[in-house]
Amino acid sequence: MRIVQVAPFFAPHAGGVESHVRALAREFAREGHEVTVVTARYDRALPAVEEREGYRVLRTRSLGVLLNTPLDVGTGRVLRHLRPDVVHLHYPPPLTSFFAARALDASGVPVCLTYHCDLFLSGGVGRLVAGLYQRAFLPPTLRRVDRVIVHTQSYGTTSATLRGRSLEIIPSAVDLERFRPGIDPGPLRAELRLTGRRVLVFTGRLVPHKGVDVIVQALRELPEEVTLVVIGAGPRLPDLVRLARRIGVETRVRFCPRVSDDDLPRYLALGEAFVFPSQNRLEGFGLAVAEAMASGLPVVIADVPGVREVIEDGREGLLAEPLLAEDLAEKIRRILADPELARRMGAAARRRAEERYAVGEVARQLIRLYERLAAAG
Repeated sequence: MRIVQVAPFFAPHAGGVESHVRALAREFAREGHEVTVVTARYDRALPAVEEREGYRVLRTRSLGVLLNTPLDVGTGRVLRHLRPDVVHLHYPPPLTSFFAARALDASGVPVCLTYHCDLFLSGGVGRLVAGLYQRAFLPPTLRRVDRVIVHTQSYGTTSATLRGRSLEIIPSAVDLERFRPGIDPGPLRAELRLTGRRVLVFTGRLVPHKGVDVIVQALRELPEEVTLVVIGAGPRLPDLVRLARRIGVETRVRFCPRVSDDDLPRYLALGEAFVFPSQNRLEGFGLAVAEAMASGLPVVIADVPGVREVIEDGREGLLAEPLLAEDLAEKIRRILADPELARRMGAAARRRAEERYAVGEVARQLIRLYERLAAAG
């Protein structure tokens, strides 16, 4: 098939949506499909056309980035010159899918859209802009879409935007060859001065909704030898450094903001457990959780729609009350205090990743959907 994936951002921009699209594009190409990723040229230093891992990347003209949203007005023009069998949109950020849907309106090409999470912008201006988009731009986008995909049932059924819609439930995708148990963390442990420490790991952008401040606060409730490795960069980094210093745990946190995507599996191997306390609906699945599970780590995650469905509580990890550092610390303590429980949970986490989140399985589900849409059109 000729498959076009349309994503607001793409590598080298880092994020869960970008990782998901990259893994799928690589897998589709490996299976013999002709794959094109259309994305914003948010940085003029990036090439407009690029060949990567068996697929093509087309970066479209952008007027800039506003509120973390590319103003990629060139998306429609690029799509009009392609002849795909199916177009797969990824939302949010919001405007890319709108420009794409408008360009495809009279094309007859089957279109599906993965709804990764609800649109949420903080502050008065952010809420005003989000509300304007929801009323003016999202309805025509969804009218052009033949099928909406969400990663979990719980997220889809609790989204006001998707209420009453027929949804496809297809999870996010993990490369099980990259993320796997058994990677030797020894040299990196020494480099980060972690010898003899009990290590927790977090990966993700350092933005408010990720809740990293809750993990830092939870360290006060945990034994002195417990250390947190924070893998990721973002605007909250200075605040988190100050918080760790203010509450007296700065020696027990290692901030690692410049870890490459290729090096991420080695950093995950440092951990005895993975912690992910995201706090609101900007987290629709939590690909980082699935990557940690594929690495064989027990996980402690926030009990919020979408993310909580990635595991079975008590089997691959534990659910914690959102925003409560004391409850998060108690769940972490249960895993660290029981090596046999941690081993069982880590093994179960790897099995669940193999059964549900392997990129090959997710790609097969999507290809079946694409073929149904093409046959119906």
